[in-house]
Parts: sequence; structure tokens; C-alpha cells
Amino acid sequence: MLKHSLQILSLRLRQKFASVIRMSNNHGAELSIEEIARLSQLEYTHDEEESCDMKKTILVWGLPGPQASSVAIALVGNPLFTIRGIFNKNCPEVARFQQMGVESEIVEISEKGPIPIIKLNNVFRDVYGVFFVTNDIDPLLPMRREMEVGVKLAEMCERLRIKHVIYSAVDFVYRITGNRCSRYDGKGEIEYQMKGMGLPLTVLKLPLSYDYLVNTLIPTRQGSDYVFTGIVDSKLDFDVMNYSDIGPVVKLAFERPNIFIGKTIGLTVDRIDINKFVQLMTEVFKETKIDWRYEKLSWKEYQRDKKNNRELATLLDFHCNYAPLRDVRTMQALNPNVQTFSEYISANQKRLTKLFKLVKT
Repeated sequence: MLKHSLQILSLRLRQKFASVIRMSNNHGAELSIEEIARLSQLEYTHDEEESCDMKKTILVWGLPGPQASSVAIALVGNPLFTIRGIFNKNCPEVARFQQMGVESEIVEISEKGPIPIIKLNNVFRDVYGVFFVTNDIDPLLPMRREMEVGVKLAEMCERLRIKHVIYSAVDFVYRITGNRCSRYDGKGEIEYQMKGMGLPLTVLKLPLSYDYLVNTLIPTRQGSDYVFTGIVDSKLDFDVMNYSDIGPVVKLAFERPNIFIGKTIGLTVDRIDINKFVQLMTEVFKETKIDWRYEKLSWKEYQRDKKNNRELATLLDFHCNYAPLRDVRTMQALNPNVQTFSEYISANQKRLTKLFKLVKT
């Protein structure tokens, strides 16, 4: 009885502490929901120094990743922009984007070897604005290499005086918590250095992605049950979104540089916890009559087994306890056609059935 009471008290104190931490991390020049609502109603504004007849070239780095693809598709319909898409390698998507009207360039950057500066100079020619995201295609690229590439792109923007840079970032886990997280910290360091350069910068702060969750939280079959193993138990919720929904946000930012430059925008679409994640699986796949559950491990229990995904644990711990609280209305104002997590799961049933290797009972 006493042990149960202490556990409840500990949970409540942790939730209270987490909410204080998360509220205190809501710093910086983030746009308020009132500003978002106002600017979404404004007409497109252009630089007075530019001719209205001259198309602005927007460079989109990171194709065919979900974020860059979303941005290119959103921008290509705007008659005031010419879109130059940068691919890391030749792939079938190159031809598809060319058919859409995207100028396609290939800049191969591997884990090792020199960064092709001459090629970069070529693709950055006559560019007005740049959207870039690092490691969206190859998440296994080491953090040091990601930082090297990201800083080099930032230096290119500074040297060529690019007028608007939009960087897709995440929160700097190490600077906030002291815990290392290679998936996030490389991007955090790039953002930190770009701000130090004084670039005309807009930063989009993204939460956990739907794709990352379903590709990482893969259940194992135990009899008639499908069990999510190796998950740190948490009663706290965390922000998630489909990264493919950011295209309209970037389009709006390029159309209204006088409002977006110098701003950081925290985005989220949905808020879930681990229990809700499992419940959604049960609801969406109810026809399979499969029982879904997850093993509830404490942080100490989790740390004992080195086989567990420490990166996932660090990210869930960060997003549950330390990540700044963000308002879903921000994303709804910038892009009304976002996809909730439940809608994402329903739309991807066939892919998830194959990914999870589901068998009807």
C-alpha cells in the first residue's frame, strides 16, 4: 500500500517537474498563435529590390526525403518561384520531379571524402532562398559528418548572401538535458552555428515523426499477441507529426520573408503517449483480432539490457519530460490539411501490415 502511494506521488512530482521544465524551454523568438493567424491571411509580399517579373530560385536540399519532397511539391505550383531540387544520388524520383517542373541536380555526399565545393557553387548559383534538412535521407550518416555538411551549406549561404534560409531542425537535446542524442544534436549544433553567422534564417522545430515511431517501435509476436518490447514506460504524452506536412509551411515562409525571417516556429500536429500508440494499433487493426500490448519497463530496467534502443529511450524521455510545449493550432493555421497520427496509421495499414509481419489469428 505504502509502495503504491509512493509510486503515485513520484509520478505526480515527475509530471509537475516535467511541465515546469517544458514551459521554461519555450524561449526564443517563436511565433505566437496570434501572429500565425494574422500572417496566414496576408497577401504574398516580395522584395522591393526584386522585379515582380523575375522568378526567384528556391533551392530545396534533401530530395527525395519526405520533408524536401513536400516542400518541392508545395512550391512548384507558385508561378513566382523556380525550384531547384538537390538529390544525393540518382534515383527514379529524379525524373518524377523533373516532370513536375523541378530543376534537378545530383550532389553526392558520402560518409567519407571531400565535400564537392565546385558542385555546390554550381547548384547555389543565382539562388534567392534555400530550404535544407540534414540526414533526412541517410539517418545513419555519422553526426560529425552531418554537422560538417550542414555547416558547409550554411557557409555557402553566408558567402553567396542568400536572402532567406529555412532550416528544418529539432530541439538540441544535449544543451537542454545534458544527455547525448546523435540523431538530434547534430542538427542542434548546425542551427546554433547558423544563428551565430547572422543568416536571414527561419528555423522550423519539429517533434518526433510518425515514420520514425512506426519504423522503430516494431512489435514481436508472442503467441497470439503482438508485443512492443524495450520501451520505457511513461504516463506523459509527447508531440508527433507527419514530416510530409511541412511543405505548405515552408511555402508560406518564402512568400512572407518580412514576417518569418529571424523567427523560430515550433510545430506539432498530434500529442500521444505510449499507451495511446498501442490503443491506436488495436483500433486500426481490430479486424485481425490481434492482441496488442507493450512491456512496461522502468528506466533502470531498460538500462540493464544493452540490446535496448537507447536513442529511442533518450528521445521519448526528452519529448515527454523536457521538450517545449507547442500548440497544435500553430500547424493548423499554417497548414489546415495536416494528418493526425490516427489518420496516418489508417492510411498506412498495408505498409504496416507488411512491416510488422502481421498474421491474422
